[in-house]
Amino acid sequence: MTSFPNGTTPVSKVIVQAILSWQTQGPTLLAAVDSSGRTPLHFAALSRKFDIAKRLLDDHASLELASISDNNGSFPIHIPAMKGDTRTLCELIKRCPGYYELVDNQGRNLLHCAIKHGQDSVVRHICQNDKLAMLLNATDCEGNTPLHLAVECGNPRIVSLLLATLSVCMGITNKDGLTARDLCWIAIAPRQSNYFLDPYIIAADCLWWLRAPCTLEGRIRAEDKLATKNAAEKQHSMTKSGTIASVLIATVAFTAAFTVPGGFVADDHALAGTAILARHFAFRAFVVSDTMAFVCSVVATCFHIYGAAQTIPRSHRGWYNRLASGLVPVASQFMIAAFAFGFHLILGSANRWLIVLVYTLSLASLLSCFPSIWAPFHLGLGKAIWRRAGWRGLVNIHERPSSLRQLLPFFIRSFLFENVRRSLFVLLIAATFVVAIVLSIALPNY
Repeated sequence: MTSFPNGTTPVSKVIVQAILSWQTQGPTLLAAVDSSGRTPLHFAALSRKFDIAKRLLDDHASLELASISDNNGSFPIHIPAMKGDTRTLCELIKRCPGYYELVDNQGRNLLHCAIKHGQDSVVRHICQNDKLAMLLNATDCEGNTPLHLAVECGNPRIVSLLLATLSVCMGITNKDGLTARDLCWIAIAPRQSNYFLDPYIIAADCLWWLRAPCTLEGRIRAEDKLATKNAAEKQHSMTKSGTIASVLIATVAFTAAFTVPGGFVADDHALAGTAILARHFAFRAFVVSDTMAFVCSVVATCFHIYGAAQTIPRSHRGWYNRLASGLVPVASQFMIAAFAFGFHLILGSANRWLIVLVYTLSLASLLSCFPSIWAPFHLGLGKAIWRRAGWRGLVNIHERPSSLRQLLPFFIRSFLFENVRRSLFVLLIAATFVVAIVLSIALPNY
């Protein structure tokens, strides 16, 4: 934006002030629309020019601009919601308090627009503003609430923000008779994804932990999509990729077990054939890590084979694939740990800072390659579940179980157990890295 020398007022703002000062032609120019039906106030919000938008709103004669919609039915108050400009949005709500209920041609208010464009900062602002509470359960022309739209767009962070707001209703159905949870299952069914960071899987799990209602119509539609040939092909492709990964990890782990770092004791010495560095802590950690990587990958390979067998019932295949998809990341984590411990043994105590670098990079790769460790906390899922259902929601036990057999399946699929399980091995590996570094400093020969 062009400015005068010495940081004085921008040219665009000066022009706006000059137009506002015209008594006759000024109001006419400000209310003029282009081919898309947008006024200057639309463009001020669209370009995130807060100063210009505020100056336009300061002129009382220009307040009527806020009630002019473009060809899509979008009012100026919808634009900052789409752009994530909470500053301009707050100013529009303040100056035009009755306009935040305005809807576009699809019946969507500013919250719908913010969700459609993935603006979680605007959604958070609306959820925290009690004056805008009536927007939280408003429906568009298709009967979709903001929660429906967030699920449909596959935005788990916005889903968690809405669910953390207690006034958001989870059981409203749209014109197709579907709840937000139904939309999750319909989106998942054709793909049958087992990937944790699949946004629809995250939303479906969160709604299930909260016992959000679902309808018979939603189940029927999900079953119809699940029965398609396309679903089977995608499931087979995913199983094939998982099998290749688990076999590769098992092969590398098996090879590393018999090519141990440091070599073996010569035949003419005592304990011939054993590993030279067998008494070192890093070697023991290497053996444990390599064993865990091999065992987890082999078991995952078997489960992938069972999961791909069409003769096995579909529900059983689903369990096998879920177990396999959980074991492959664990095997990968221990493979990275085995690599770090092996490098430690090769470098020796003379390259201590290089050892620290190897451990640091290995730990960074664990966190970056497996975002399922920290993603739930980043998305705020735990906060939403805690606000809605307390500790019962976190452990997935809403009613007193009649037996241990009834308790375990629900607890194993709870938010608390799943996230403790995902982070447990990483924390264990990180702690072992620290112990190995400390021992290499304090006891170089240990």
